Amino acid sequence: MIRLLIPTTLSAGFALFAQAPAQPAPAPTAAPPQVSIEDVAIIKATPYKPTIHRDPFSAPRDERPADALDVLDDIAVKGMIKKDGKNFAIVSDSRGNVRWLPIGHRFKDAEITAITDKSVTFHQWEMNTTNRSIFRTITKTFKREEGKR
Repeated sequence: MIRLLIPTTLSAGFALFAQAPAQPAPAPTAAPPQVSIEDVAIIKATPYKPTIHRDPFSAPRDERPADALDVLDDIAVKGMIKKDGKNFAIVSDSRGNVRWLPIGHRFKDAEITAITDKSVTFHQWEMNTTNRSIFRTITKTFKREEGKR
């Protein structure tokens, strides 16, 4: 490897010495200053002004949305809607919130993998693990609520 580097460095050095000497730059004329390419390349110092102020002694917060903290056992599947060619599952959580969720939506311990006319299929993994390749498949059928009086 060193044998290859020595000839390349020598040939590069000879190429530099073989170049013609540079011509001196002509003296500038007394014209009004214009913006040139060199002016664009000038690096200007920009002071740092942070817009987010946070307490360095506070613990970092988890910025996930509240519905990502739901567990699969607290979810009830109410039905299915087709919109723009996509299937959405209508689910309600333990807080009473009803949402339309697409395939691929993740909960704390599960993910929606399929939505059919009769049921929704989930992949559920262990809540305390990061290995999501080991899961069990859970299918929940639609449970519509009866009319409230």
